[in-house]
Amino acid sequence: MAHPQSFFVTGTDTEIGKTYVIGLLMQAYGEVSKTAYFKPVQTGCYPDADGILQAPDFEEVYAQSTSQVCQDLHVPYRFEPACSPHLAASLAGETISIAKIKQAYDKLMHRYETVLVEGAGGLLVPLSNRRFMIDLIAELGCAVIVVTSPRLGTLNHTMLTCMQLDAYKIPIAALVYNNHCNIDPQNFIYKDNKVTLSQFIAPVPLLETGYQETDNDSIRRFCHESLI
Repeated sequence: MAHPQSFFVTGTDTEIGKTYVIGLLMQAYGEVSKTAYFKPVQTGCYPDADGILQAPDFEEVYAQSTSQVCQDLHVPYRFEPACSPHLAASLAGETISIAKIKQAYDKLMHRYETVLVEGAGGLLVPLSNRRFMIDLIAELGCAVIVVTSPRLGTLNHTMLTCMQLDAYKIPIAALVYNNHCNIDPQNFIYKDNKVTLSQFIAPVPLLETGYQETDNDSIRRFCHESLI
């Protein structure tokens, strides 16, 4: 097996389309490598008939898969309240351990050629009263794919996210300009935001998605080229 690679998919905000984008990445990487999805912490879970918490993002990503995958390995922390990880863990009487997450991640890295990690919210979402999502990214050693949107405010949110990653010396692999969720009109603001962000992140590639796309050439090209 080729030397494994991993990407951490983060967003500039919550509900920005990370799971949708990771679905496109899973599809594209799955064409050329053995690929796994990893969600370290999922809040907003629901109990099944046996009372076992089920992770909706995990179910969405693997909805069309025929592979047998272990939810406990791919989503080591699952909580019912739909809130920040640190609060959900506190309500459950638990503490999120980055070491436990790293153990699960390392197992996946030994079994797969590509591991796609999905964060919860953005970089500074707390995992505890001392550690943030960006600390987990640094511990895992992943390059980051940043998901943002074309909507008003994206310049501030995206640039702050990229600057924080730069401060931690975490490499950015790509920026996804995601128009899947909000159907923003491709007007002068949309176009200028795209140009401005492209210039800000250069030479990092900007990948653009359209409303309700189930396939994307720029994401496929990025995935295939990253394995060359």
